[in-house]
Amino acid sequence: MKRFIALMMVFALSLSLFAGCAKEEETTTAAPTTAAPTTAAKEEATTAATEAANPYADLVAKLGDDKAVRVATPGNYAPFTIYDQSTKEWSGFEIELWQIMAEKAGFEFEIVQLDNPATFAELDLGRVDTVAKQISITPARQEKYDFTQPFFFSPYCITVKGDRTDINSWADMEGKTIGLAEGSAMNEFIAQRDPDNKVAKNIYESHGVILEQVNLGRVDACPYAFLVLPYYLESHPDFDLKSVATDDPVYTEVNAYPFARTDRGAILLELIDMILGDMIADGSYGELCEKWFGMDVMESQPAKDYFAANPKN
Repeated sequence: MKRFIALMMVFALSLSLFAGCAKEEETTTAAPTTAAPTTAAKEEATTAATEAANPYADLVAKLGDDKAVRVATPGNYAPFTIYDQSTKEWSGFEIELWQIMAEKAGFEFEIVQLDNPATFAELDLGRVDTVAKQISITPARQEKYDFTQPFFFSPYCITVKGDRTDINSWADMEGKTIGLAEGSAMNEFIAQRDPDNKVAKNIYESHGVILEQVNLGRVDACPYAFLVLPYYLESHPDFDLKSVATDDPVYTEVNAYPFARTDRGAILLELIDMILGDMIADGSYGELCEKWFGMDVMESQPAKDYFAANPKN
């Protein structure tokens, strides 16, 4: 009997040990295992997070070590680019636009102050990346540069002395003299408007000079941006000038940023075009326009006419 009880105790002990081993094996098998992320996976996750925070990061990275975008402008064209000699500070619609674009994308923005004729010469030499001064898209410029999508539309009207009553439209300019600014797109536009040279043309060094010549009565008229003239007169209260035929502009400038046909120029063209498109789409561009002009220029009739004739892809 004692032998039977001893055998039973051995049998029970064996069952207990077997069950314990099985439980331990089951627990060990069920424990989850997590592999440490690889370096490649970490880099991929970091890149994805960066792109989500800054959708322009890849294009900025393509600029390499030189991430400073140099923009040439004279700084004498309110309200687009303004340099205050007394405070040494820059302001204006285009200056603020570039500051916003640089902040959004994460590149450096440098202003290079140059007279208007020199701006494109420096662009050709690769010393600056683009030009800011309400730059127009023209056939001659399109032969040399690639342009972003338009960022502004500006009607240019005939500008005369305030007491002139004999000039009320372009037809009245026949036999008279018009002042034009050297290096300005207005030379191309006026040449197209006056193919038979019925209007005498005097060329001066800047927009400011041609307005001065009109005010002094040395030329009969000049083309000038209808939206810009009030800003000019505000800083020149002794000038007596007015725009005529505002419902029938001599021409309308379509403004965009030109870039050289180089590898760097192609990267910057894509980058700035992308930022401009996003700003127009999200309304931040319209807000900037409202601040400076009291209107969203993209809602203007010239803009609507342009995009109707040149639909976006």
